[in-house]
Amino acid sequence: MNMIKQLSVLLAVLLASGCIDYDLSRRVVQQGNLLTPQKIKKLHFGMSKDDVNTLMGTSLLTPEFNNNRWDYAYTLRNKDDIKVKHVILNFKNDRLVKISHTQDKN
Repeated sequence: MNMIKQLSVLLAVLLASGCIDYDLSRRVVQQGNLLTPQKIKKLHFGMSKDDVNTLMGTSLLTPEFNNNRWDYAYTLRNKDDIKVKHVILNFKNDRLVKISHTQDKN
């Protein structure tokens, strides 16, 4: 009987160890388009939409009425630290004419 009790306790401990509450705030969460400084530096006025799409990927928001503005956003959440990058590209006659971007924010 004593052996059965010991095995039961061991089994209960092993089963309970699988119920540990994982802290999701410790996980690194990335969302959006990866906007590295190297990619942003490669952007230049006069680039075609195809060239921008090849470099940056598909924009985060697909404009329904104004395809001359492409928005890219990237968020990195790590514990209590949140970094946000945002790039807005404006086109005229299918050529890049304006680049606006924000720096990392906390």
